Amino acid sequence: MSGLLDKANAAKGTEEVAKEAAPEPVKVATPSPTGSTGPSGSPDTATKLSLGGWVIILLGAILSLQGGAWGFAVVSIVVVLGIGAIVQADRMRGSISTPKLVASVIVALLIATTPYAAVTFVPTNASMAIGDIELNEETDEISFKVRGTMSSVDVSIEADGVEVWTDSGDVSNDMKKFKVSLEDIFSGNGEDYAGNEVVEYVIKGQSSNSKSSEIKIPTRFTTREAQDAGVRIAELHDSNDADDYVGITIEILVGLLSPSDTALDGGGFSAVGLRPMNADYTVNVQVTGDDDTWSESTISVDGDMATWSPQSGGTGSASTAGWFGLTGSGTDNSGVFYLDKSQFYDEPRCYTIKVDIVNTLGDQTVFSSEYSWNIDLSSQERDGNNNPTSPKGDGVGTTC
Repeated sequence: MSGLLDKANAAKGTEEVAKEAAPEPVKVATPSPTGSTGPSGSPDTATKLSLGGWVIILLGAILSLQGGAWGFAVVSIVVVLGIGAIVQADRMRGSISTPKLVASVIVALLIATTPYAAVTFVPTNASMAIGDIELNEETDEISFKVRGTMSSVDVSIEADGVEVWTDSGDVSNDMKKFKVSLEDIFSGNGEDYAGNEVVEYVIKGQSSNSKSSEIKIPTRFTTREAQDAGVRIAELHDSNDADDYVGITIEILVGLLSPSDTALDGGGFSAVGLRPMNADYTVNVQVTGDDDTWSESTISVDGDMATWSPQSGGTGSASTAGWFGLTGSGTDNSGVFYLDKSQFYDEPRCYTIKVDIVNTLGDQTVFSSEYSWNIDLSSQERDGNNNPTSPKGDGVGTTC
């Protein structure tokens, strides 16, 4: 009996030793995909190769803007190296996705070839443009910009086909700004009183790579010479005695007027307004009878603003966009500016109002406008019973 127990214990011990001696299972490491990142998180070789291909394509697209044979050579290199790198990167990953690869190749070709095609097939002048024409009223300068892919550019301005100004400059960051004084190019108004073009001003450019462009200067920028003046007047009564004339009010309109515009009976004028224009000039106004002449203070115009020093003191100012009143020699009780009849009037007769305009541009020719009316500012005299004893004047009458 004891023998059987000993055998059983021996067998059990042998089994436990066998279990303890059994080796652990061997763990087989699964290789990571070629396209994954390393332990440090840095891109693997395939990713780096793919990124390098796209960098080559982008750089090639920029350089291909040179155009010509150099541009074609760049595009060829981009197609071979850039697209080749992208294809090789997909091969290294072990699984090539045909749709994805085809899409990548198409995008790469578009990026690489579009700039070259734009330079090669777009018309020559498309790579050079003249624009952003502006007028600075303070400095009386016209500025414009030339844009394009060139190293330098020569520019000129023509007035009705005659060259009046030239300049040149280096182009930086595909842009060059030029400035020119109106005084250097002015050859007459760009438009007339009705807005019709009179003198055509054209900016022309010629680049160092044989490209050219041209553009017209807006006529409103080159209409800088006031040539005409309109006048209208009205008699002014004493605010305390309607039968007594104290003088006349005077309004003027300065700029460009139709040749048919003229004075009307009663002190009126046919023109209601005029085409807006900005210019620099001075205006002198005189009222003349027989021997006596009265003059308003010289009026200076800058752009569309007129200023002068009234004889009654202070400062006179007005916009030249329409009719504006002169300050004359004083104001009545209602604050109305007028020219006192003692300054110019002696008896009923024909009185002439002359307006002289002197422009600062061009040859500074004096443009004169004259209008005449019969003026009778006689006051009605009365007796002690306030009965009229003499006829009253007619004020401003017919033109003469």
